[in-house]
Amino acid sequence: MTLDSATFNIISNGLHSVAQEMGEMLVRSAHSTIIREARDCSTSFLDRAGGIVAQAQFCPIHMNSFGMVFQEFNRRYDLSTLRPGEALITNDPYSGAQHLNDILIFSPVFFKDRLVAFSASLGHHIDVGGGAAGPNAGAADIFAEGLRIPPLRFDVERDFGSGMLEQFIRFNVRAPEQVIGDLYAQLAANRTGAVRFVEMLERFGEDAVLEAGAAIQDYSERLTREAIRQIPDGRYEAEDFVDDNGFDQTPLRVKVAVTIDGDEIEVDFHGSADQTKGIINCPLASTVAAVYGALAVVLGGGDIPVNTGLYRPIRKVDVPFGSFLNPSKPLGVRARNNACHRVYNAIMRALSVVAPDRVLTSGHDTTNAIGMGHLGSDRYRVYMEVVGGGWGASAGCDGADVVDGYVGNCSNVPVESLEQDYPFLRIEEYSLRRGSAGAGQYRGGLGVRRVYKVLSDDVSFNCYSDRFQIPPWGLFGGSAGAPSRFLVERDGQEITLPSKTNFSLKQGDRLIIETAGGGGYGDPRKRDPKHVARELQLGLITTEQALQHQTAGNT
Repeated sequence: MTLDSATFNIISNGLHSVAQEMGEMLVRSAHSTIIREARDCSTSFLDRAGGIVAQAQFCPIHMNSFGMVFQEFNRRYDLSTLRPGEALITNDPYSGAQHLNDILIFSPVFFKDRLVAFSASLGHHIDVGGGAAGPNAGAADIFAEGLRIPPLRFDVERDFGSGMLEQFIRFNVRAPEQVIGDLYAQLAANRTGAVRFVEMLERFGEDAVLEAGAAIQDYSERLTREAIRQIPDGRYEAEDFVDDNGFDQTPLRVKVAVTIDGDEIEVDFHGSADQTKGIINCPLASTVAAVYGALAVVLGGGDIPVNTGLYRPIRKVDVPFGSFLNPSKPLGVRARNNACHRVYNAIMRALSVVAPDRVLTSGHDTTNAIGMGHLGSDRYRVYMEVVGGGWGASAGCDGADVVDGYVGNCSNVPVESLEQDYPFLRIEEYSLRRGSAGAGQYRGGLGVRRVYKVLSDDVSFNCYSDRFQIPPWGLFGGSAGAPSRFLVERDGQEITLPSKTNFSLKQGDRLIIETAGGGGYGDPRKRDPKHVARELQLGLITTEQALQHQTAGNT
């Protein structure tokens, strides 16, 4: 059958709504702040072959992670034999997942006793055990990072509740009520997707819905190919660097070559740094997802529906095995998002020479993962948050202030919620970081200054971040943004912390988080003087920065 355009639009938008409603169900049902408030999660709806039909707009780093994990399940199991009530679960980065905190659950969807699709959800869990309540910066391998769940087929009623799977997870995490509660929220999200999809099948008919699911993927493919054709053919190269691996000060190079050939793209990472000690390595699934996320911005500006069709014109992503962008197991990968941000940055830089109006300069572009743990008299509490910074500027637009990096896209955790859930800390300051934005015709976004007062002894601070040594860069004459820095004020002394650390805090300490600002775009002297005067008056920029915008005719 062939769908008319009206029916196609109704069904295709309905499929997107299914994925989006799944995500909202997950957020509203979650127990932990990292999902409930920060929305560090994703939901997706797949056809019976594992093709992504629709994915909710949550975290770009999760793009296509569902597809890669599905293929691993498909290799291990005969998925055609799945029964109602069964599901699939894993968090293994070496089986298509990303890092151990990201647990994926796939639920089969049945219609008239036949398997027709899969609903899937991914949640970043507040704790998965391991050597620290949060990132274990000293982890030498993945075993020190926490509980590793292989790709498992399980029965929800039998294996959850008092069943073996739930009890095994519960016994190996510091905050079991939050972790198990979030897993149930994922199952509820998947159930929501199944119910809504079956409602569509009953309303429009199975043939029409399945045809629309295939057609929406073809539609995304056409839009992507059309956007690629607007970029001149050629090979475009660039590089960027992660500051260090947490053990020494050697920067880790991300080198990329982007080849445009008609309506297809190849991306090559040969020349990138070798795999390394520590948690900064990036599994292949994450590297590929970062490529897709960056190209989605350049090619569609977020307007192309996210599904398998978006990825088809990306002919090849070549990531050398043994590099830190495709490491061999069992190396640690907890901080993989910092490498992912450099993948995004390097692609932006490479394409800036041929698509200057489509790219962004470097922002803080880092997962500023701030974690704390405290064992109280009643239970263990684990705080985890991704603190935002300044985005890079672009042609015609200033960078956004104080948001998560693009590939993460997590939300702010309200101070009121944070202080209620974690009585061992109090927020004393939460403000824009004055002077952190790079100057330009369009300035970079401002970073943040956040000050925590520690109210109890024996609080562990566990973090990973980046852009401490190598600041966010500008383009076409724009200035670099200010780098990040973490400090502890204790007994009148100031302790400077590295970007990746586990540090013991005590009562009375003040933990200061200052994140990087974004790089500027274009010559600062071309900036509208009215904007400069207003930002100086508001205290967003310094007098020195204001002087960078002076021209001979405007002093």
